[in-house]
Amino acid sequence: MIKRAIWWIKRDFRLLDNEAFSQALEQAEEVLPLFVFERDYIAQPDISPMHVWAWQEGLQDLKKRCQPLGGDILISKGHLLKILTNIKKEWDFSSLYSHEETGNGWTYQRDMAVQKWCLENGVNWVEPPQNGVIRRLKKREDRQPIIRKRIFDSAVIPTPLNLKFPEQFQALCSARQTPKLEEFFDLNNYPDIQWDQLQKVSETQAHHDLESFLTHRGKWYSGGISSPNTAFTSGSRLSVHLAWGTLSLRYVFQKTHEKVSENKSLEKNEDIKRWARSLRAFESRLHWHCHFIQRLETSPHMEFKPLNRAYYGLIYDNDTNKLEAWEKGMTGFPMIDACMRCLNATGFINFRMRSMLVSFACFGLHLDWRVIHPHLAQVFLDYEAGIHLSQLQMQAGIVGINTIRVYSPTKQISDQDPECIFIKRWIPELRDYSPEQILSYESVILGEYPAPIVDFKTESKRMKDQVFSIRKSLEGKVESKKVLEKHGSRKTAKRTTVKKAEKHNDTNQLKLF
Repeated sequence: MIKRAIWWIKRDFRLLDNEAFSQALEQAEEVLPLFVFERDYIAQPDISPMHVWAWQEGLQDLKKRCQPLGGDILISKGHLLKILTNIKKEWDFSSLYSHEETGNGWTYQRDMAVQKWCLENGVNWVEPPQNGVIRRLKKREDRQPIIRKRIFDSAVIPTPLNLKFPEQFQALCSARQTPKLEEFFDLNNYPDIQWDQLQKVSETQAHHDLESFLTHRGKWYSGGISSPNTAFTSGSRLSVHLAWGTLSLRYVFQKTHEKVSENKSLEKNEDIKRWARSLRAFESRLHWHCHFIQRLETSPHMEFKPLNRAYYGLIYDNDTNKLEAWEKGMTGFPMIDACMRCLNATGFINFRMRSMLVSFACFGLHLDWRVIHPHLAQVFLDYEAGIHLSQLQMQAGIVGINTIRVYSPTKQISDQDPECIFIKRWIPELRDYSPEQILSYESVILGEYPAPIVDFKTESKRMKDQVFSIRKSLEGKVESKKVLEKHGSRKTAKRTTVKKAEKHNDTNQLKLF
């Protein structure tokens, strides 16, 4: 009997270093690559046309890469389990391969249903990991040796040469087209998206972006990623590829290490020193990637509740008018509005500005992090649930083990966009005003641009007082210690007090900025 398997494509649109696909090819005689546009998943509040567009891009490129190797992809839409059932009736497969995924609550419930279906239908479901996130991790201290084995000590798996594609599906795969966005969304509801400005999401583009970063763009990474004017080019722009699996984290780490080793062999000059600083900063940020996703894997309730129980009772106003103004970039705070309009259009803004948007919403507008979560998730083209939710809670000041930062929107203009180049690009109402006039936005009406919707200093102090009151309480200290033990960094060996450990955690995470 022929051993047949399905490679269920999820967030891994690549052939190079794809453990799930490679294992399927090793262990089966025929392998059918399958991607399903799941309507119920697409209907979730954190999924947007940008994300489905990314799937389309990834799939189209993957099909092109498969076809010269004798393979193709079966693209379907609907309910996953019904599709698997129908395939099994016609083509009796015995194994299902897909990578371990740490997604939102819906994907977790979906995967539980898939596991049940596999047991009932005699299908062996194989889920190899594809990063440093560890399922059923008991102790945080156990992570490092496992991560080292997976990421650093294991060789990158080469692109397969023979995809073992079942010929009976060839005509069906050729006939089926990738569904159009209009089948899932009314695009009139998303007028701000500039489709030609979205970063391309494909394995081909991923290798181009990595190569350009490690050969020339990356030199300016350190110091260049803080400003929205420079981050589009100085940033790695790899987050979208890691989010949708067009590159593996292992491959990025190892290629970066090759570049570091290459530079070490060269004579030291200012260029090499700058490269060294930038690559150290980049490697540090890569290390934090799985650290944050691990939080969601270990505590999936954090999608709905704070990691720190002491903050369960934190009171927000949740004014819907303020929420709408924030989402549309109409708050009257130029740096906030420019960043949000940029996000709504391109799906990208740099990390510091993302942090500012969240802290402004939570501290300045008194919006619950759960209220702002769906919109930000939708407009992040590189949406990764674990990183997104971890950062939301951190910037909202409710984790309890990090320094509370409330970014001044005015100071961010002075520090990151003093000539108001970025602001004028995204807020046409302000293009005729000088930087000095724009910086006076809190006291001067600037034409049709709205006045600030809140007194930021007063409102942020009111929320900070509430957060600090909880933080200093006995419950706050007890619960923060629990969070630290379960989710804190383990990069130092000794921790005698929560205060010292908190300082260390914060110092390391500053490298992300």
